[in-house]
Amino acid sequence: MLRLAGLSLVTFSLLGLPAVARPVEGTLTYLARIALPAGAEIVVEARGVQDALLAETRFATDGQQVPLPFAMTLPDGVDATLRAAVIADGQTRWVSDAVSVAAGEAPVTLGEIVLNSFQPLGFTSTLRCGETRLRVGLFEDRAVLDTDTARLILSQVPAASGAKYQDPADAGTFYWSRGATALVSLKGEQLPECVAVPPDPDQPYRARGTEPFWSLTIAGGQVELIPNIGMAPVRARLPLAGLEGADFVFDMASAGMVLRLSETVCHDLMAGTPYPQTVSVTWQGDDLQGCGGESIDLLAGIEWAVEDIDRAGIIDASRVTLAFDAVTRRLAGRGGCNRYNAAFDLSGEGLSIGPAAATRMACTAALMEQEQRFFAILSRISRFDIDPTGALLLYSNDQQEPLLTARIAGQP
Repeated sequence: MLRLAGLSLVTFSLLGLPAVARPVEGTLTYLARIALPAGAEIVVEARGVQDALLAETRFATDGQQVPLPFAMTLPDGVDATLRAAVIADGQTRWVSDAVSVAAGEAPVTLGEIVLNSFQPLGFTSTLRCGETRLRVGLFEDRAVLDTDTARLILSQVPAASGAKYQDPADAGTFYWSRGATALVSLKGEQLPECVAVPPDPDQPYRARGTEPFWSLTIAGGQVELIPNIGMAPVRARLPLAGLEGADFVFDMASAGMVLRLSETVCHDLMAGTPYPQTVSVTWQGDDLQGCGGESIDLLAGIEWAVEDIDRAGIIDASRVTLAFDAVTRRLAGRGGCNRYNAAFDLSGEGLSIGPAAATRMACTAALMEQEQRFFAILSRISRFDIDPTGALLLYSNDQQEPLLTARIAGQP
C-alpha cells in the first residue's frame, strides 16, 4: 500500500483496475454549531464494484474546524461511491451519505458534502482490519464485537496502554483500542492492524409482531412505533444503547417506551419465517414481542459449506457451497465439480431458487451424480431456517427433514 501525504491509496493493479488515476476533491462540513473534538480524524473511503476498496484518505484535523477540504485519487473508468466520517477516540461522530462518482477520466470536484450526526444502533465504530470489517460497541467495562458471523461480549482487562477487552473464556479473543488504531484477535488469530472507517450506509431497521399486530421502524436516529393496527404512531429520538447481558436496550423515557434487541433468531408466528433478532417493546405497560431485522441478513454475506444433501452426507473432500447476494438476488457457489449460479426470491412466505446455470467441467461419476442431485434439490427449496447451532437448513414444503444442511465455511 502506498502512502502519500495522508492519502492511503490501494494499488490499482492489485484490484485489476487501470493504472491511470484522476484526482477527486471536495469539502466536508456539518450544520450543527458544535466544535470538532480534539484529536478528531477525517476518513474518506471510495469503494467500487462488490464493495472493493478503491482508495482512502485519512488525516488529523489538528484543531481545524469545518469546512475541511480533502483530496484523493481514483482510477479512471471505474464507478465509485464515497463516504466520509469524523472519527474521535476510535468512534464515529459524524458521517456523510453515500456520494457517487461516475466513471471517467476528468478531475472531479464534488463541492460541499454535508455530514450528519451519527446515531449508532448499538455499534459506535466500524473497523477495517486488512480485508475484514468489524463493528464494535463500548459499554463501560464491556465491549460488543460483531464479526458478521458472531457477536462477542468482551470484558475490560488491564492493558499497558489504551483499552483492552477480552473474551472471559478465551484470552485469544480480544479487542485492544490503541488510539487511532486497534488490534483484534479472534480465537488466537490476530488480524492485521485495524483502523476506524465510515460505517456502512444506514438502512432503516424494522421490527414487527403479531397479537397485536405492531411494527417499529428506526431511521435517521428516530424511532417510530405503531402499537397496533389503526393506532397513531409513537415517536422518540433513538438514545444511546445500554447493554444488559448480551442485549442492546434503548430506554426512551419521554415516550414511555423501552426497546430491547436480542441477537437470537426469531420466527414469525404466522409463517414461521426466521429473522435475525428477537425484539421486545415495553410501552405503557404493554409487552410487545416480535422479530427484528430482515431475513436476508441471515443468509447473505456468508459462504455456506454444505455438509449434508438429502440426509446422505456428501462425498469426502468434495466442496459444495452456497453464497447469497442480497443486492442481485443471485445464489452462487460450487456444486462439487462445477461453479454455478441461480436466481432466488425471498419473502415473508418463504425462499425459492431458480434453475442453476453451471460450468461444464467433467469430474468423476460419483461427483457428477452428487452435483446433479444438489442442483435438483435447489429447485425444490421453499423455506429455510437457522438451527440453534448456527447451521443453515433448507427445506421443501413436502418434507419435514431438511434437504440441505450447511454451515459457515471454515467453522466447525
